Amino acid sequence: MTPRHLPGGKPGSGPPPGRKFQQWIDWASPPGSAAQPTGTSTPPAGELSRARIFITGSTDGLGRAAAGVLISEGHDVVLHARTRERAAALSDLAGQVNQIGRMDAVIHNAGVFLEPSRAATAEGHAKTLAVNALAPYMLTALIGRPDRLIYLSSGLHHAGAGSLRDIDWTSRSWNAARAYSESKLHITALALTLARVWPEVLSNAVDPGWVPTKMGGPAATGDLQLGYLTQTWLAVSNDAAATVSGGYWYHRQRQAPAAQARDPAFQDQLMDRLAALTGVALSLASRLRPARSEEIPGDPSQDPCDT
Repeated sequence: MTPRHLPGGKPGSGPPPGRKFQQWIDWASPPGSAAQPTGTSTPPAGELSRARIFITGSTDGLGRAAAGVLISEGHDVVLHARTRERAAALSDLAGQVNQIGRMDAVIHNAGVFLEPSRAATAEGHAKTLAVNALAPYMLTALIGRPDRLIYLSSGLHHAGAGSLRDIDWTSRSWNAARAYSESKLHITALALTLARVWPEVLSNAVDPGWVPTKMGGPAATGDLQLGYLTQTWLAVSNDAAATVSGGYWYHRQRQAPAAQARDPAFQDQLMDRLAALTGVALSLASRLRPARSEEIPGDPSQDPCDT
C-alpha cells in the first residue's frame, strides 16, 4: 500500500533511507519545516514549541481533523491509518514509531464501534476488545514513553462496569453494545492507571461525544470540532487546565468517569488481564523523563522503547 500524508506534510522526513515500512505510517510536517521548505508556521503562544505527536486512526474523522489542526499550528505529526488487531503488526508499528524518535504526545484515536459479531482476530481475540483496548495497551507498552497520552473514550463507558472474567467474550453470547461499552471502560481505566503510576506523564481520556464521523454516522448531533480540539488541546497546550493528568474530558470540560475506572484495585486487575491476553507487560514503574533528544533513528546508543 502506498503511504499517504495530509496536505501540507511530506513523507520520508523521519525514517532513515532504505527502511521498508510494513504498516501504513507517515511523517507529516508543517509548511516551513525541513520537509517542506516553503512558507512559515509556528505553534501559537501557549503551546509546546514544535511538538512531535503520533496519532492512530488518523486518515478520517476525529484523528484526521486533529492531525490537520496540529500540522497547521506548526507541529510534526506521525500518522497511522488504522490500528490493526494482529500483535505482530502492532510490534512492527511500535518499532517504526520509535525509530522516528521519542514522541512528545501520543493520541490513541483508532477504534471500532458496533461490530455485528465477535469477529475473532488472528490471535483469537474479540475485534472490539482488540482494537479498542488491547491495541492501545500494547502500543503504550512498546512505544517510548511520551510526555502526554490521550485515549479516546466514550460516555458509553459508564455502561461497561462489571467483571473482568470474560472481557474477551469467549464464553458469553455476543452483545455489540456491551462489548463496546466495556472496551471504553477499559481504555478509560488505562488512562487513569497511567496517571496514577506515571506521574511524569500527563495521561487523560477524552469523550468526543456522538459526532458525525464514519463511526458516528450522519445523524450524530455532537460538536465534531470540540471533539477533536479537546484532543489537540490536551496534546500541546500549556494552559494550566490542560496540563493535568488523570482527567476524563468532554469538550474541554472535566467530567466524572465511571467508578470502576477510578478504582486502583480494578485498574491493577485490568492491567494484569491485559498483560495476560497480549503477552506484553506494561511497566508501571515511574521514572524521571529527560528532555527529548533528537536522536538519530536506529542509533544503538538510544533506547526509546525502554519501558
